[in-house]
Amino acid sequence: MKTSKSWDDKPYFPISSYYKQTFGEKVYKITVSVAKTCPHRLQQYDQKGCIFCDEWGAAGHHLMKIGPLEEQIITNREKLSKRYRVNKFLVYFQPYTNTYTDLDKLVKNIELSIQQEQIAGIVIGTRPDCLPEELFPVLKDLGQKTFVSIELGVQSFSDQHLQFLNRRHTVLDSVEAIKNLKEKSGVNVGIHLMFGLPDESEDFIIESANKINQLDIDNVKLHNLHVLTNTPLEKMYQEGTFEPIELEPYAEKVMTFLKYLSPEIAVQRLAAVAARWDELIAPRWTKERMRPSQFIQSEMIKNNFYQGMYFQKK
Repeated sequence: MKTSKSWDDKPYFPISSYYKQTFGEKVYKITVSVAKTCPHRLQQYDQKGCIFCDEWGAAGHHLMKIGPLEEQIITNREKLSKRYRVNKFLVYFQPYTNTYTDLDKLVKNIELSIQQEQIAGIVIGTRPDCLPEELFPVLKDLGQKTFVSIELGVQSFSDQHLQFLNRRHTVLDSVEAIKNLKEKSGVNVGIHLMFGLPDESEDFIIESANKINQLDIDNVKLHNLHVLTNTPLEKMYQEGTFEPIELEPYAEKVMTFLKYLSPEIAVQRLAAVAARWDELIAPRWTKERMRPSQFIQSEMIKNNFYQGMYFQKK
């Protein structure tokens, strides 16, 4: 089986290896919360928000009681420094839609972040349809000062799936967002991709990998669609119209995807981990922090699978 020292002996290219190659040492994310909401939670729709998203907007328990941005950075930096013995960090603006705000306020928050000790750059989570034209030159200027990465909640390269998830953006929105970020800003671009959706064939998984290979994407974060309390998906689960995927078939999808994914695209994670155990309804394996990733890797090693084994450069 193909593994590489540059991949930390894993059968795929982990983001940790990418960070080591980029910064020369281990780098961890400091997750902070400054955004207040997402645009389609505020608009006049019968159903507001994505079917899987709870009131916290993807934030973990540690972000529910938040303080000033600088305090969040310092507190989390100290915790991570002690736990992982790491000296460099990226400030990750995670919950909600972080570009859905006043541009001056966003820049102020970024400037404050990169002025803090041991901060090597920033990561901004947002939607593909929430990148105003005036943002691109700002990101380009920031990219000349520090490492800048934009994480787009693409979720799927199927408009049917996006409608099911009530994302209220299209595949074309995602493709254009990725191209605009690269062509107009030149920043690092990552995407979030979701598996375990209805009618998700093997061919579709392969097509998704090939689509990503054709776009200028630097990294991808994989997660399984899971059910949290107080979400539209909970109602669907209770009514029997949605059944979350179990670990074994999910692992098959991930392995298929990785086999066709370019070996130059870093992988942030292989599966979701429920940040709020008390809110998780199903599947229960989403509570297990290490098991899903370890299971997928062990299956890849056992079957001599590795990222990019079927990748064909075009």
